[in-house]
Amino acid sequence: MQQDVVEAGSADKLSQAFEHSITWEDDIWRADPVDVPAVHAKARRKFSDLLAEITNGRPGAAGPSRILLFHGQSGAGKTHLLRALRTAAHREGRAYFGYAQMTPDVSNYADYYLRRLVHSLEKAYDPDGPADGESGLARLTERLVGDSEVLSKAHLADLRDGSLSDEQLASLVLRLADEVVASPKFRELELDINIVRAMLYLERHDPRIDQRVRQYLFGRQLTPLAHQAVAALDPNTGEDRAFEIISALGTLMWTVERASLVFSIDQVEDLRFFDDAEERFQRAARDLIQIANRLPNAIIIISCLEDFYGQVRGVLAQSYIDRIEKAGPVPLLESRTQDEARLIIAKRLEYIAEEAGGLAFPDPAQYFGPDFFEEFGGLSTRRLLEHAQSRLRDKTAPAEADDDEAPDMGSWTSTLASALGGIFGSPDSADTAGPLTPSVDYRDAWQRFQNASEAEIPSDENELLDVFTSALSLARDEWGSAIKLSVGRLEVSDEVPAFDVRVSHKSGHMSDLRVFLCNRPTQGGGLKRQLDKVLPMTAGKNCVMLRASDYPSNKKNQTAQAFRKFREGGGRLFTIPIPEWERMMMVREFHAHYRNDPGFQTWFEDAKLLSNIISIISVLRLDLLGRALPRAASRAEPEAAAVADAPAPFSPPVDIAPAQGELAPGAPDQTLPDHSQSALPPPWSLGANATDQRPANDDELPLSVILDESGTSGSSIVAGREVGVLNKPISLNKNVLKRHSAVLGGSGSGKTTLALCIIEQLLLQGIPAILIDRKGDLCSYANPDVWRANEDEYTERRGERERLADAIDVAVYTPGRSSGRPISITLLPNGINELPEHEQQLLANLSAAALGDMLHLKNSATHQKQSGTLSVALRILGSRHSREVTLGDLIDLLEDEDPELTDLTQRMDPSGRIRRDLVAQLDSLRHRNSALFEGGGESLQMERLLGLGPHARDGRTRLSIIYTGFLGDNENILFWVSQFLSEALRFCQRNPNDELQAVVMFDEADLYIPANAKPATAEPLQSLLKRARSAGLGIMLATQSPGDLDYKSRDQITSWFIGRVREDTALRKLKAAFQSESGLDPAAVLPGQTVGEFHLVQEAHVRSMKATRSLIEAEQVPFDRIEQLANETKGQDERQLRLFDGLRSLARRL
Repeated sequence: MQQDVVEAGSADKLSQAFEHSITWEDDIWRADPVDVPAVHAKARRKFSDLLAEITNGRPGAAGPSRILLFHGQSGAGKTHLLRALRTAAHREGRAYFGYAQMTPDVSNYADYYLRRLVHSLEKAYDPDGPADGESGLARLTERLVGDSEVLSKAHLADLRDGSLSDEQLASLVLRLADEVVASPKFRELELDINIVRAMLYLERHDPRIDQRVRQYLFGRQLTPLAHQAVAALDPNTGEDRAFEIISALGTLMWTVERASLVFSIDQVEDLRFFDDAEERFQRAARDLIQIANRLPNAIIIISCLEDFYGQVRGVLAQSYIDRIEKAGPVPLLESRTQDEARLIIAKRLEYIAEEAGGLAFPDPAQYFGPDFFEEFGGLSTRRLLEHAQSRLRDKTAPAEADDDEAPDMGSWTSTLASALGGIFGSPDSADTAGPLTPSVDYRDAWQRFQNASEAEIPSDENELLDVFTSALSLARDEWGSAIKLSVGRLEVSDEVPAFDVRVSHKSGHMSDLRVFLCNRPTQGGGLKRQLDKVLPMTAGKNCVMLRASDYPSNKKNQTAQAFRKFREGGGRLFTIPIPEWERMMMVREFHAHYRNDPGFQTWFEDAKLLSNIISIISVLRLDLLGRALPRAASRAEPEAAAVADAPAPFSPPVDIAPAQGELAPGAPDQTLPDHSQSALPPPWSLGANATDQRPANDDELPLSVILDESGTSGSSIVAGREVGVLNKPISLNKNVLKRHSAVLGGSGSGKTTLALCIIEQLLLQGIPAILIDRKGDLCSYANPDVWRANEDEYTERRGERERLADAIDVAVYTPGRSSGRPISITLLPNGINELPEHEQQLLANLSAAALGDMLHLKNSATHQKQSGTLSVALRILGSRHSREVTLGDLIDLLEDEDPELTDLTQRMDPSGRIRRDLVAQLDSLRHRNSALFEGGGESLQMERLLGLGPHARDGRTRLSIIYTGFLGDNENILFWVSQFLSEALRFCQRNPNDELQAVVMFDEADLYIPANAKPATAEPLQSLLKRARSAGLGIMLATQSPGDLDYKSRDQITSWFIGRVREDTALRKLKAAFQSESGLDPAAVLPGQTVGEFHLVQEAHVRSMKATRSLIEAEQVPFDRIEQLANETKGQDERQLRLFDGLRSLARRL
């Protein structure tokens, strides 16, 4: 037994040698101790020769060939190569290396390159030294001022340590900078005097000054107050200032050290996630060429995927191509030869042995087998390391019980430990002590770790799949020995990462899945090529497809047909949002840091950090944990176990509730009926309905359509007129409005008038509208006093108002006030029990999150358990009921000590205290909000609100105004609106449409999608913005607090009307959101706009306009009047419509 412990520890330590198969940006700055120079030798040699040519000769001798292009497939080791090149150049002291990844959304690449260069220079120069060693910037400064012939030691000491005021320091820096540039060493050179001054300021080693110098080196303007500390620096002015600073730094490198400036860009393929990837690459390449032209000692390296460069090369100017490819593109082959594979593995084994103080390693084939390198020699470095680690783990897997009877002949790890000189310890050193008391508050550590983390999901699909498979293993560990997991990577093709997974529960449930990750963009056919590789691999398998971004809307193209084939074969689609990917990465890093600490595993199992992610729940079938095996499966259990032990392909899954296309053992050989057609699919579940024919309306619209250049007065929506001499009308194409709009402006800007002007014209064209009204002013449309307010109005406008009155059917709803026109609210909709289990879980999670907000549940351990219990209880209710689920149903389930609920929440709530507390809290919530939960009223249906089907009135278009003021506090409002959003999303899936068929306006939208919080409405509203256009449902967001709005979904909104804004925070956010693409400078143009003046931003096209006034002037309607009007619009609206007749009577008298 003791021997087993030793060998398990040996395997753990040995496998660490193969863990770091991915090079991150943080790794760039340190030497790689396991680097193998033979890998990518041609590229290394080409860089080394070019660097030697520049540093040993005269600058510029290499000419245009100073730009190197490295291209290869994913996993080829491009980032690792850049790390090795930096290490080699810095070890020789012949270069300063700048590094930039092309992931961020950047408008000015010169500014971005400058920031990244300065950031790189702030890293430790010595790749073999400590991380806090001398930085590149400090090294450069030291070599500038350290020569006694340039500055005397007395002057330098005064600069560094003298007690000087800001003014005295500025005077000293000015004088010393003049001495530097006038010294014999630099007299003939054209040094930038301000950069010299900035370097001198750095010699103070004053953090207050360093931050200001850093901002100055970034090319940014300093505020007058900040400039006082570095008054010797002239202001940064001029459009080319970024290039000037880069050139000055590069010149300084050559002057003081005869070193080259090497600047590399990596992850260039990340530009493809932007719609204008080709244009962005062209701008990025232009600025790189400009740096090379200005600096004769510069070397530029471009590292990217081969297929991406092929994509963008076609749009590059020939002059750019000539410069980029002059030195000859260097292909980085991803496959390693057998000899390279042997060197890579031997280097890693040798390194871990040396780190542990052991002897050098013998031939690695002794431990991996003689055929290992032939078997995996053609793989990429990343895949090779993964297979080596997998081979180690397979060989050191715990033996079965019957293996204990075999004679102890020693295992290969015992031999390995002996060969390593006992680096892993002897059997006698095995720790046999009991569990130690944890010395760390892991919950607190996790919270702090989350807050400090800056995890960013990798763009490479293989790396992304690595994240997911690691998360599966960790999620399995969260359940102790209840789950067994086997993952086998597949080599489908270089384009499609995939793996097979077998999951078996202690209860006997088993499931086999084949998982594909298809994250290529649809542009350029990348996703279609992946699907072509996937479909032949799905035969006879239960398959799941993962995607880190949204699946494209169902179109009438080849990609849509391939998706339908995948779903018709039983395949399931999952979108894993970015926050969940980031959570997986954070948990992996957190687990790696603490996994060996006492008490951590116990806490980790209790915390279950990953077991609430839907994709993990589905793959690991966590929904089946604790359930007994069905009779059919129990009878087949011996056969299933036999298959599991046999070295044969995966068997069909054993599953209590097989997904579409899955079979339970012992069941007839036929697929289960597809119930998704009769159910209401949750709106954020993509592809749940295999026959869902969505309209092909998500294609890119030409600018002429967006700008409505050929619009007619009968079909277009007139928003206003251009500000200027021409005074041309600005109109909107109706079908552009289904791509959503936003009206932003401070108080008194005229935003409501503009929004209502657009709504009124849509109503006149037969497009129904729903207005979510928080203040009560939009209820003016139901108030006859408002319609009759301007009796002396000129005839034409009065006629337009009368025509609108004749065309609309107004209904006012008052959720939370039964004496008005209430709308009933439920926790779960009809038909939820007919949905697949993972989709039931999604709906339950959404409703639980909304209830949690109303109960003020936060992130404490107790609150998290309460939230989890709510989610489990709601899922149980959803699986049992075909009718709507109410708050009373939830309370009854929690109160009745339901056996299934008790079993599923046993770990969270072994004593039942949490359930009892929830009963009390929910009962209190029900009584406090009886009008919300038990006020009765009409059911929440989009068809009813839009006046469609049986709810329609002949010749009238429905205008529904939902006043949320009676709901009480914001938590109640958010809960109600989240349920409305769920219904709107389901409406979109039930009613696909090419044309605009309805519009929903959210007034004061910053409450529902705020920048600094995540209420229950945020996720469904973001999802609605993505999905609604496929149903022709236009969303309009209006807010007078644009600084509080979340702009992450701005790409989903085509038309932005931006009025007068004066608040600094709002101006900064608007600048970040729009200036890079449109050129709009909010701080310069928005504060001075008058009432009704707006800037319309559409696809980076900006027009200044004066808005058209709405026919109805919205003004606050008293609460009791709203209640009365709502009551009067019940039934067939006859009484309310007669009130509109008064306007026509008035007109006839005139």
